[in-house]
Amino acid sequence: MDSGKIESGYVYLSGVPIKENEVIEVNEENQDEIIAKYGIEKPSEGAKLQTIRVVNSDPRGSREFLQEDNSDSVSPQNLLGYKIEKQSPQFVDGWTEIARGKHFCTKPKGQTCNNVTILVAANETVSVEVQSSLSVGIKEYVAAEFGRTLGETVGVTTTVSVPMNIPGQKSGIVVAYPVYKSTFCQVYQKNLLWGDKYLGGATMLEPNKSSIVTMDWIQG
Repeated sequence: MDSGKIESGYVYLSGVPIKENEVIEVNEENQDEIIAKYGIEKPSEGAKLQTIRVVNSDPRGSREFLQEDNSDSVSPQNLLGYKIEKQSPQFVDGWTEIARGKHFCTKPKGQTCNNVTILVAANETVSVEVQSSLSVGIKEYVAAEFGRTLGETVGVTTTVSVPMNIPGQKSGIVVAYPVYKSTFCQVYQKNLLWGDKYLGGATMLEPNKSSIVTMDWIQG
């Protein structure tokens, strides 16, 4: 983000912000544009995207979560021979499916199953991750700087009811993905004599227990 600050109530899909609990409607005209814009992968070749939404079932918890590192400048942190400089965090969508709902319309072609509600119940443990080419040992230090353990899991529990109109002999499918608090860090090896040595970058990913991204599709 240009301001360098995390903005409450937004999640980034392929770098593009989506406001929490706002539904993005997709139609035949903007289908390809939306899929390309948000870097979405189709569940099948002929699938048609209907909506995208970021669902936060605990907005108050989200605001508290946002306050952890929301500052104009982040001071370097020293940890067991390493120096870690944190950039301001933002929320991003995950890439691994954690829940799915499906409904097949048994009506003949040409008819529609109207106002079908598909329930998606995410109740999964999602791992804390450090994305980096640095060694496992350094990744563990990065996680520890955030008060986490590499591979630690967070329970993500959110239920979403998605209304759909499904054409006859086709399926409505809703797929859910986790949301992560993402913080990029620069990692240095401390050296009092020769100056700190830059080791590389690392991104800390902490699952948000109350938020998911859902995308619903018509396929068949």
